[in-house]
Order: sequence, then C-alpha cells, then structure tokens
Amino acid sequence: MWYVVQVKSGQEQEMRALIDKLRDEEAYGECFVPLFEDVKRSGGKCRIGFRKLFPGYVFVECQNPGRLFDTLMGVKDFTKLLGAVEEDGSKLFIPIGKEDEEFLGTLFADGIMHVSYIHMTKNGRIDKIAGPLAHYRNHITKLELRHRMAVVGAEMFGKRRKVKFGLWTDDDPILPELEKLKGENDVLDGVVELDIGVHAGDKVVDESGVYGDQVFVVQSVDLKRRVVVSTFEMFGTSARIELRADEVRKV
Repeated sequence: MWYVVQVKSGQEQEMRALIDKLRDEEAYGECFVPLFEDVKRSGGKCRIGFRKLFPGYVFVECQNPGRLFDTLMGVKDFTKLLGAVEEDGSKLFIPIGKEDEEFLGTLFADGIMHVSYIHMTKNGRIDKIAGPLAHYRNHITKLELRHRMAVVGAEMFGKRRKVKFGLWTDDDPILPELEKLKGENDVLDGVVELDIGVHAGDKVVDESGVYGDQVFVVQSVDLKRRVVVSTFEMFGTSARIELRADEVRKV
C-alpha cells in the first residue's frame, strides 16, 4: 500500500534518501518524489527540465505504516504522514485511495511524468493528445500552448488539486518515446473542450480577496478569456462582475 509522507518543501529528496537508508525491506518498498518534465521556451526552442509535481510530498510503499511513522518522528523536517487518524487512543494510518493510486499509475514511468503530445486545429481546439494528459483530456482547466503547459483539476489526497503537464508539439524536436505513442492507441482523437471546473449555476468565492467572503452565483463562463461572469446587488441594482477563473473556488 502507498502512503504519503509530508515534509518541508525543499527537503523531499533528503527525506527520500533518509527513508532509503533506514528502510527495512520487510516494512518499506519503493520510495520516490514525483517529478514531471517541465517545458521551457527560450529563443524559440523548447527545453525539458525536471520539477517536483507535488512539493512537500514523498510517496512510500509500506506494509507497516506505524513503524514508518515511529521511525520518522525524530526526523527534523518530517511534518506528518497523511491519513493518520486517532481512534480509541491509538493511531490508524489510511493509505492513499484506489482512485489516487490509479491516477498516479496513469501519470508516471519510474517516478517521472513525461511530456504529452498535443495537436490543435486552426481554430485553436485540441483534436489529438498522446501521453499522460490523454487520460485527463476532459479535465483540462488551463492550456497555454505557447508556454507548452496544461493544467488539470483533479481530486487527490482528500482535496482538489491543480496538476501541471508539460506539452510537446509537432513544431518541437522529435522525442522517440512520444513518436512511439503517437503511432499507438494512446492518441485520442476528437475535439476536446476545456473545463475549468465551474459552470453556470455554481456558487463560488473569489480567492484573490478583493471581494472578501462574498458568494457569487455563476451566470456564465468565458473559456477563451478564462473569466467567470456573475452579478451582485449594489444600491438596489444588479451589477455585472467578471472574476478570473483561476482565482475562484466552488462552495
């Protein structure tokens, strides 16, 4: 079973190395810090670098989470073991859920989420995807092809999270592994619509803080401009307001 160790951001690899050093093969299995291939453009060329997908998290395959917890209690940068709950005066440790495990399984190869291939029509709509992003094409909340990145909104580890995917196109240098995927059934055809996770009728709050804790009812969503349209009452009249889609949260 897989468990998540939470540490101070920036100390993930040190914690992974420590667990590898301390691990008892009967208690611990694999241990890794999830990485993703982040694409940066410079001078018209794309370059791939590696970044942490979930800062502050280390994933451990473990059959005895109690022993793992006791071992890490004395470690300086250890914060907590996610899923630890108190029951009848003792601690219980809940592994990541089946859906979370399946989600991770579709993303990673050797602990790294590789870039995804994407193709867009002339009118700016996605019609082909290959690689990790293909599994979550209907959950894309943000797409910036120029910056070779997409964001997917997904429920993971008990809360809604934003997961960044690196992108690769036909204009970029050939990557053998992607070429292989493009030639297999991983390429998903059919126009894909972006979904920012908010729809007409939803109630949202603006997390930028500009409107305090005011709750707004969504009237419409402009996907192209990435804005949520609502109204609010002011001096007896209804005023139209636009909120940035990336800064609203459903309530």
